[in-house]
Amino acid sequence: MSINRTDALQISRRYATAAFSLAVEAKKTAVMVEEMHTLAAAMRANTNLHDALSSPIVTHAQKATVLAGLLKKAHPLTQRTADVIARGGRADLIPTIADLLQAMLAAELGQVEATITSAHALTPASQKQLMGALAKATGKTVQLKLKNDPAVLGGVCIELGSLRLDATLAGALSNMRAQLLATTH
Repeated sequence: MSINRTDALQISRRYATAAFSLAVEAKKTAVMVEEMHTLAAAMRANTNLHDALSSPIVTHAQKATVLAGLLKKAHPLTQRTADVIARGGRADLIPTIADLLQAMLAAELGQVEATITSAHALTPASQKQLMGALAKATGKTVQLKLKNDPAVLGGVCIELGSLRLDATLAGALSNMRAQLLATTH
């Protein structure tokens, strides 16, 4: 039985919250988050691994065994977390859980990630200026994730958490088109 994206996110959030709480209690948040992130990266990079951990044909116990083999050098808390996730039938959610854990750690450290999309690579001076302005606005340390997309034509689009500021030429043209169409009908 497959679940929709909203349910998957809610389930992932429950696992991530529980795992993060245990990691905070054990004072091993950075270690566990890094190990889960590495596991998620392996799942994203290796389609065979991803397919096996997502397959309904592979039993939960078999998935737990695969994860145990991959995590044999990991911290015991990371091993237990992956085991509980696999035996709960949610091994396919590990990448989402790892992303949520990463966000929880960043929030605890007073950090936030901003995704900046521009038509061309930003200069180091522009990156520094954006980082400073966003840090001032949020009161947090800002990590920039830069994307280049020629379709934006010019300007930048800033995504910070659930906020999105579209100051691109493509966005402005799209808004203008929508306004023109709205006035003609």
